[in-house]
Amino acid sequence: MKLSSQDLINENLIRLDSLAKTKDESLKMISDIMLEEKRISSKKAYYQGMLEREKASTTGFGGGIAIPHAKIKEVIEPTISVIKLSTPVEWESLDNQPVELIIALAVPDSAEGTTHLQLLAKLSENLMEDDFVESLLNTNTKTGFNKLIKSIF
Repeated sequence: MKLSSQDLINENLIRLDSLAKTKDESLKMISDIMLEEKRISSKKAYYQGMLEREKASTTGFGGGIAIPHAKIKEVIEPTISVIKLSTPVEWESLDNQPVELIIALAVPDSAEGTTHLQLLAKLSENLMEDDFVESLLNTNTKTGFNKLIKSIF
């Protein structure tokens, strides 16, 4: 599957100043966004998929960023959603710091075996770059997030 930045994310998949107070509320919000934008066919299945992934190991990447994700059959097309939280939440991150920015991935189970790995690798690679992380954390517009995420795919 060829990944196209045009299809992966759009401004409707981005939320700013989210009032979610916990990791669970954040994951539910992500599920709502994905369903509203018709990127998944089941909010419950996607939410459960993210919970299962969190049980395996934290998706709290560090530096205030989390990358929750699920690869399930209920995902209609590979998607990235971004939520910037008003107040950082505890995520059991690798660096034990709370999360203020969530970059969520949804990948169809039917996608080529490497699609979700490609998304995670590209994202993780860029999150190792201090300039990119700083740009993400300092962005306060949907247009800004949309451009930044699209710039790496």
